[in-house]
Amino acid sequence: MPFLFQRPHAAYAYPAFHDPPALAPDVARVPEHVWNALRLPAQERVALAIARNAGDSTDSASGLPSITCWGVLDRDLKDVSVPRRWQIEYPKIFPSGEASTAGPTHSVTAVQPVVLSEVIFAALSDEAYACASADTDTFEEWLLAGDLVFREEATYTWAREVDGSSVSLSPSLQYKLVMAAPVRQEATSEDNIPTIPDGDLDGQLEPDASGSEAGEFEIGEDFLAGSVLRTLSLTSPPGTPPNGALPNGVTSGATHTNTGLHLAQPERTYKAHPLQRHISACEDECAVYVRTSELSRIGVLDGDWAVIRSDKETNFRLARVHARDDVATNAGLYLSPQLVHNLQSQAGLNWNHDICIRPSPFGSRRPTIPTAKTVTIARVASAFSTDRTYQPLFLQALQSYFKDTTRLVKQGDVIAVGINTDDVLRRYNVSEEEDTEEGQEDLDLDINPSGEHNELVYFLITNVEHSVPSRLGDVSSPDMYVGATVGELGCWVDPSATRMVQTGIEHSRVPDMARYLSITQRVLPPEDVIPDQDTAFGKLLALASAALNRRAVDYHLQLSILLQGPRGCGKATTATWVAQRLGIHLLEVDCYDVIGDTDAKTEGTLQARFERAASCSPCILLLRHIDAFAQSTQALEPGKEPAVGEVLRDCIAGLQPSWNLTGFPVLLFGTTDSHERVPPKILSCFKHEVVFEAPGETERHAILLSALANCTLAPDVSVKDLAVQTAALVAADLVDLVNRAKAAAIQRSLDTSSSDAYSVFYSGVPLTAADFDLALGKARASYSESIGAPKIPSVSWDDVGGLAHVKADILDTIHLPLEHPELFADGLKQRSGVLLYGPPGTGKTLIAKAVATSCALNFFSVKGPELLNMYIGESEANVRRVFQRARDARPRHGPDRQSIAG
Repeated sequence: MPFLFQRPHAAYAYPAFHDPPALAPDVARVPEHVWNALRLPAQERVALAIARNAGDSTDSASGLPSITCWGVLDRDLKDVSVPRRWQIEYPKIFPSGEASTAGPTHSVTAVQPVVLSEVIFAALSDEAYACASADTDTFEEWLLAGDLVFREEATYTWAREVDGSSVSLSPSLQYKLVMAAPVRQEATSEDNIPTIPDGDLDGQLEPDASGSEAGEFEIGEDFLAGSVLRTLSLTSPPGTPPNGALPNGVTSGATHTNTGLHLAQPERTYKAHPLQRHISACEDECAVYVRTSELSRIGVLDGDWAVIRSDKETNFRLARVHARDDVATNAGLYLSPQLVHNLQSQAGLNWNHDICIRPSPFGSRRPTIPTAKTVTIARVASAFSTDRTYQPLFLQALQSYFKDTTRLVKQGDVIAVGINTDDVLRRYNVSEEEDTEEGQEDLDLDINPSGEHNELVYFLITNVEHSVPSRLGDVSSPDMYVGATVGELGCWVDPSATRMVQTGIEHSRVPDMARYLSITQRVLPPEDVIPDQDTAFGKLLALASAALNRRAVDYHLQLSILLQGPRGCGKATTATWVAQRLGIHLLEVDCYDVIGDTDAKTEGTLQARFERAASCSPCILLLRHIDAFAQSTQALEPGKEPAVGEVLRDCIAGLQPSWNLTGFPVLLFGTTDSHERVPPKILSCFKHEVVFEAPGETERHAILLSALANCTLAPDVSVKDLAVQTAALVAADLVDLVNRAKAAAIQRSLDTSSSDAYSVFYSGVPLTAADFDLALGKARASYSESIGAPKIPSVSWDDVGGLAHVKADILDTIHLPLEHPELFADGLKQRSGVLLYGPPGTGKTLIAKAVATSCALNFFSVKGPELLNMYIGESEANVRRVFQRARDARPRHGPDRQSIAG
């Protein structure tokens, strides 16, 4: 209860930066109004936690959730001032180039220093290790005398006195904090002295100065001439990249000619990387982020405007180039997912995005393109945009998107805004008389959104009216003039001069903006650009992509897929990933909610769900637990199936007229634990079936990485080892394992620290190997209550007394095929199993565990009486489940003999 009601006071501010003296401790200077807002006493210093606001938060896996430091009062400041080097060391929390006009972006909270139970330092040189080992007491005094702040992955330089006369600032005396417990960072003092174990960690060296900073800048006459002599042709031969543009920033030396115009600057082609978080709320939709070393190759300076297009399209746009090495971690162009989508006419089908870029004649000046007089915006049909209840929310979000800023848009652009659906219950009371779906309404830009976003609504710019500018500044290119006057490069939307009209509903594919707008997702989608076709995700993606082809409507393809697999294997999650990858909507329907008191009500509810899905096309209609239709509230004659099967067939056939009208299909997915539980008439409605199996070791590793994407792992955690130890667990079990580990880590940190819970959370709680061991033990204990969970035991042959002849026979049967599979390559039969018999207590189970340990096999122990059940057929079903779980626990690669011992 104190955690809920004793929340510490927080103040909000925009950070300023200062340059502290060399080797000075991390200290934040706090202005008086922030100090008073935190209700701090007039003392010398306090421990503070500085974090980005909730809407700007990023994954803690890529950086610390907040920065803990000492804070001192400075009455001469207006903003909280922090060391400038934090912009380089912690770019996720303190991004560079952020304008202060957006308001407070960070929160400041007073915390209690957490006592560190252990810290592990790695000496970055032999000299540093020798000095620390020779004089441990002096080393500890240095750590505490300077009031340092311990942070994982931080490097500390020891200013060591030599002969009592001078101070050595040699960079060789540097130490890296590899691990801290129970939290990742804390301000130290004499009250919380850490334990510094002896020893050196090999391989912990200073990172080399590779990257864009170390790259050579190529500045030639093309780069210098491009700033003053730039002509542009906005037309290109269809189907052929201009200038012979090649991927990865390579371009051919040929000069493209069009109507007698020559390009002074050739295009360069780069791979597009969609941003995973927003960098600037005002500029991301017309900004491109690159490495500093790429500026000279493109022919622009930081802040210059460039012309970009998709390598397979002639849709040109203006974009401002920013050099951000903290954002552009790899080669290529980093753009918002919305901008990547708007560059392509077939968005969603092409997953290898290549963008062509060339300098524009505007330089760093504001492009002299026309300002729109009127912009007509239509809602993109989705489950929320077609719901009258949420209309005030997404109209308010649209108004906030254009308020107080000038946007660069083009006709056909898709705009994504986030809404908080909980605001409907708190702030709005919408009646049907207030609905304006059929009419038009002018948008006044004077409402601010509130709350954290949890859903997305999309809009489509259907028309842009603008006047022809009389002049284009210093631009003398006729192609540039024509392109600008017809809106080829876009138009400015100025809230003070542009009239905006929202009307109608359009059907369109949309970009995946959930992660970019910090909307919580159940499980992050896989990052593979082209998934494996043998996986369930790859099969679903291939089938759905075929139905979205423009000519698929002419063949009357009714795509209906049955997803069959054990509960928790990720059927619904995979369908969500397919919808996100293809840019289509997802409408989930639980079939248990469809079943009514009578068959007539069930049929009416099912038809209503199909009609709603048709109004949101392109859409995936996900019918969960399709086997629920086998139930009926009315008595059926023997051998007669429920009438809902015929209704389902009619509903699927009724989707074709909607497809012909909108040009976008509705894909039907149904899920079930076993197709044997689904009536044959309902099964016949599905044209395809995709079977989900228990994930193998490689798939479990990918699932764990996805589930741990927002978690901080200690150095002693090996995700690969976790994947080996979690045999036979499905996706839901692995997510539950991660949640158990989080709970164990929080409980461990609270038990080992006397600080309050908020101070512990702000310092960062990593997941350690001990947390996963505890979580895995609890998970296996819960599974053993039913059928059991396979695991690799830890029993050696030394634990088995005697029985040498039994050991030899077993090793000949099991161990020999594992070590010498070539002996059985010619078809020699292998034994399918070994029967161990004898009185109780003679060591039969112990021998089986020893075999599993020596061969690194999963061990699965089930007692025979546990399989018996009083109900007819349940005993046989338990036996089938036991063998199915054993099959799920076998490795996916190698001989079948490597499956299980038990």
